[in-house]
Formats: sequence, C-alpha cells, structure tokens
Amino acid sequence: MNALAEVETLLASAVGPVFPSAQVLVVDEAATRLHVAVGDATITTRFDLASLTKPLSTAALAFRLIDRGRMGMADRPRPECTVRELLAHAGGLPGWRALGDPRAPGDAMRQGAITAARIEPLEYPPGTRSIYSDLGFVLLGDHLERSAGRELGTLFTEEIAGPLGADLRFGPVEGDVAPTEGGLAGTVHDDNARAMGGVAGHAGLFGNAAAVDRAVRSWVAAFHCEPSILPGALVREAWGPPLFPSSTWGLGWDHPSVTGSSAGERWPRSGVGHLGFTGCSMWIDPPRRRWVILLSNRVHPTRANEAIKAFRPKLHDAILAALDA
Repeated sequence: MNALAEVETLLASAVGPVFPSAQVLVVDEAATRLHVAVGDATITTRFDLASLTKPLSTAALAFRLIDRGRMGMADRPRPECTVRELLAHAGGLPGWRALGDPRAPGDAMRQGAITAARIEPLEYPPGTRSIYSDLGFVLLGDHLERSAGRELGTLFTEEIAGPLGADLRFGPVEGDVAPTEGGLAGTVHDDNARAMGGVAGHAGLFGNAAAVDRAVRSWVAAFHCEPSILPGALVREAWGPPLFPSSTWGLGWDHPSVTGSSAGERWPRSGVGHLGFTGCSMWIDPPRRRWVILLSNRVHPTRANEAIKAFRPKLHDAILAALDA
C-alpha cells in the first residue's frame, strides 16, 4: 500500500471545510513521491502564489544580481535600511499599510505605492529585530528594477522562470486559474500588488505545484553546490540560522518556529519555507532534499475561512510520518 495514501485521504477530506481546491507535491531525496490535485483543480491549474513571490522571485533575483555585482547587500533602497535588512524583514518597516487603490491600478498608482513605502515612518531601528513586512519587499522589487534597468516581470521571466523552464509568471494570467476572493481569477488577490498592476516584490506570481517544484530544485541544487541558476554561497547564507534570536527569519526565507509552526511538529527546525496568504506554502529540508509544496485557494469565496491554519501542520506531520515509516 502507498505510504502516502492516508495523505491523499486527508487532502480529499479538506475540500470544502479548508479550501475549494488544492495541489500537493511531495519530494523526498529529490524524488517526487506524491503529486496530486483535489477539489476543483487539476495538476496544471495555476494558483495565486501570494507571498511565495518573496523568495521565488525577489530573493532569487536579488541573489542573481548580487552575484554579478549589479547590486549589493549594503545597497540602500531607502536611506535608513539596506538590502540585507529588507530581505531579513529587519528594515524597521511595519508589516502592512494600504499603499494604493486596487480599483485603479496603473503606472501612477504603482509609483505612488513605491513612494509611500519609501516614506512610511519606521517602527524600530533597522537591523535591531525582525518583523515580517510586505513594504520592505515592495522596496526591494523597485530596487531590482533600478539595478537591472528592466521591469520586474520581464526581469523574472528572463532571469528565473525562463532559464528554469518553469511556468511561473506575474499576472494577469488566463486559462485554468483557481479563483480567489471576490471572484478574482488570474488577477492578483493582494490589494497592494493589484494597485501596482499585479507585479510587485511582495506578491503577484501565479503558478502550479510543478512550476514551484522546478524553482525549489534550483535552490536545493545551489545549497548542495551543484549546477544552479542561483549562487550557492548566498543560498547557504539565506538558509543558515535565523539572523535574530527572537525571530525565525533568514534572508527571504522563514524557519519553523519551535512550537505552533505551519510545518508541523516533525519538520526539522533547521528547515526553511514560506507561506502565502491565499493558502499556499512550501517547506524544505535541504540536507535531505525533501520538500512539500501546498497550493490552495483557501480565500475563495472569503478570507474569513482560516481552517488552513490547523490543516497545514496536520498535513506536514502526516507526510513526514509516511515518509519516515
């Protein structure tokens, strides 16, 4: 009997109470062990990846440009804070502010949002602690564009998605796309990203689990000093211990908290990952070449459904119990 059969049963039971649709891709020792879709999705359906954009696009692009000398960790996207501090969510910025009107996107609104992030009062001295912040990654996205002289969506396609052959792209996208709140399908759910025209450093990517898997494989290969589009030294730094004792954040990536992590109780605390507000997540155990990608549209029809919070750790614990049996 397939050791992961119980995981498939668990996923099927979550359709309705937790989300309308989802994809799960499980890899162990670099081999795909499970790749399924449940609910209204097939394995090719694209999902709004929300904040998975931060590591998959913004951090990846930053490392590519830093490796080539096109920008540096000590660059200052705003005078008070550096690229390193913003990647580590340690730039002093608040977690969230409304930066523009999602009902009226356009170039003027995009620039207005970036300016608003640039002048937003700091809440603590940069580099002294870490508080998760979308605003910092809005500034990082703008800094990437200025450093490379290319629009962020084009830069991502040319530097990341294209070389990987990964069907990851910024919206709007058409075709088979899982809807989110308000009937959005192919248009980014995040209000600030939508105000910015769907292309931002903190959110905006769409893709399916297979595409995210291609990206994760490039990170894991770099970690193991194998051929990759990413620089190994920076990946190993990003996936090293959290930068602040009271925080779980590294450079663009999170670590499981000691208790109450969405990765569950079994996932090694040295692992890395990231969550997305729409119901997406990825958790990676780099030394074991093991990862779990969960994509869902738990915000459809409304973000009020927060059952994903209890489901995620249950899912990861079930997967690891099966893999380690």
